[in-house]
Amino acid sequence: MLNHKLMLSGVLLVAAAAGFATQSAQATVYAQDNAGNYSGGWSSGTSGGTGFGAWTINFTYTGPSGAGGGGGAFIGTNAGITSPSTPAFDIYVYPGSGGDTGLNTDITTATRSFNSALAAGQTFTTDLSLDNGNTSTADANTNPSTADSNMGFALLDSSGKVLFSMICFGGGEYWASDGTNSGAYFEPDSGNILYNYHADDTFAFSLLNSTGNYSLTAAGNIGGGSPTTFTGSINMATGGPTQVQYIDNNGGNGSDVQWSSMSIASTPVPEPAMLGLVAIGAAALLMTKRSRRISKQA
Repeated sequence: MLNHKLMLSGVLLVAAAAGFATQSAQATVYAQDNAGNYSGGWSSGTSGGTGFGAWTINFTYTGPSGAGGGGGAFIGTNAGITSPSTPAFDIYVYPGSGGDTGLNTDITTATRSFNSALAAGQTFTTDLSLDNGNTSTADANTNPSTADSNMGFALLDSSGKVLFSMICFGGGEYWASDGTNSGAYFEPDSGNILYNYHADDTFAFSLLNSTGNYSLTAAGNIGGGSPTTFTGSINMATGGPTQVQYIDNNGGNGSDVQWSSMSIASTPVPEPAMLGLVAIGAAALLMTKRSRRISKQA
């Protein structure tokens, strides 16, 4: 009977420790914002939510003089089929009449700093939806950008260097993830992973440790898309990601890059105290086994 009691107490202690760990290991939110916070308008210098710096919104046009290309930013509604009425940040470009085609001709970017660099154990999460004004809604979900385009988001260091990007480029049906510390405007290279494009995707970039290893969970909410996780590494020599930048680089007439929310949170991990309780439970189980051996010998 004593042996059964010892075994039962050991099991209960382990179960209690595991339950305590489950309850206590919760994510801590360091920064969050959503488009619904901007009822008064969205422009450079505005800042909603918590944990982020003010927005910087830029439009650059390098096409023929007088061609009339343009772009900008506003709060609209998400083009994703799952939640079309959700308020969304929206950046766009449109070409001029003088043949201003080709990458880097019309570029709108919306950039925002983090209050502190993304640290090991933290995750940056954003949703993303692309729409090309030249196509129908159905077509936009599989072919969202023109032949010479880069549309998506990137994580930058403090100098503006690209450390990671998730871009839909060149009129294709795929996101391309670039974790190779590329130069400006995110041209894909042979090291990129490809992920089938769905409207209103969600991307969670988790920095696993201070050496720059990361995991990216891409969850497609349209067309039966299921969460997919990729791994890679980025260069942390300059301090790691300190900014996020959303890009519409020559997306075409009426093109839109949209997202509804963005956040930074910790990745839940067991606390030392919880691990100590588990260790105590394990010790109790060892005592049970030892008592059973002594009882049999007697």
